[in-house]
Amino acid sequence: MALRQEELYATPSGVVLRFPTGAVRARVRRQQVARQLGLVVAVIATVAILIVATGPGGSAVASRTGTPAAVVVAPGETLWELAERYAQPGVDRRAYVDAIVDLNRLERAVQAGEHLELPG
Repeated sequence: MALRQEELYATPSGVVLRFPTGAVRARVRRQQVARQLGLVVAVIATVAILIVATGPGGSAVASRTGTPAAVVVAPGETLWELAERYAQPGVDRRAYVDAIVDLNRLERAVQAGEHLELPG
């Protein structure tokens, strides 16, 4: 189909519709804000759960009164047995064992005759 020269310069008659970019941008922004708010709520909930899980002020690991500052491991003795013997009543045995491991920088199983410091 051929066009005449005067048709090239004629203004088209019709309606130009604009894409609603403002509405789309507003919707995308609301979605971003909702995601960020959800992330903030999730972080706050996680921190709150961790605080509640550790208990009021955390559990202090302490030995019974009269416990020696250090012991020598007997043959066949375990850290759990030391925790049962020397941990204060009410102290979680796992936390007491962890305290012995941290205090003595243990990276392997204890052996008979090894000197271990106990938590104060």
